[in-house]
Amino acid sequence: PQLIQKYGAKRPFLLADKNTFAAGGESVCHLLKEAGIPWSSYIVPQNTPEPDEHSVGAAVMHFDTKCDLVIGIGSGVINDIGKILSNVTGRKYIIVGTAPSMDGYASATSSMSMDGLKVSLNSRCADVIIGDIDILKQAPEHMLKAGLGDMLAKLVSIAEWRIANLVTGEYYCEEVAQLIRGAVKKCTDNAAGLLQRKPEAVEAVFEGLVIGGLAMAYAGVSRPASGVEHYFSHVWDMRALEFSLHAALHGIQCA
Repeated sequence: PQLIQKYGAKRPFLLADKNTFAAGGESVCHLLKEAGIPWSSYIVPQNTPEPDEHSVGAAVMHFDTKCDLVIGIGSGVINDIGKILSNVTGRKYIIVGTAPSMDGYASATSSMSMDGLKVSLNSRCADVIIGDIDILKQAPEHMLKAGLGDMLAKLVSIAEWRIANLVTGEYYCEEVAQLIRGAVKKCTDNAAGLLQRKPEAVEAVFEGLVIGGLAMAYAGVSRPASGVEHYFSHVWDMRALEFSLHAALHGIQCA
């Protein structure tokens, strides 16, 4: 409620799916109710919504124009849709993370499936990122693994970035690279406790994923957090779309 007041908002719009609403949405609604703040909401009916034209269109069509701020409650897909919704409506954006599963929390793009292709659309960086460890540590095990996998893959992206600098003279920033290396080390130092849902392990992964997004923003390119392993992941995603197959979570594919 204090953050909503900070932005001078009177009526937030809540975006979640069934799973993320159960994980964090009920808590958000309870806090809003206690503070006497009215809200509107759209709960995506699918258990596993796709980041595509249908999902974005549904969110836009359900948006209450009386709302002056968007609150996403979820992780990858909900956050990507929320950033687009915030961008097209011109509203500030708060994301309440429900899983330490991907590094898009602090990025200004949305990873979407458009016309059957995996694309990165310019959207909006969140104004506020909330990571409540009590919520995050309850995330499904495969989402915890995906977050760690996404972080480990950054060792590849940093190496590629440096190689590109040496071979072609491409811009490279050692300070940004060190920021990523430090975040990865914190994750690996605490990795043994992740599947035991130890708070310090979950916090290390979530913090690292946020730093990954910030590093891309600092550098102005995706190099610090995204290398050829991301291309493999996107190809597998597109293959799954083409042949109606199951694709693993992005972080697991990157690992």
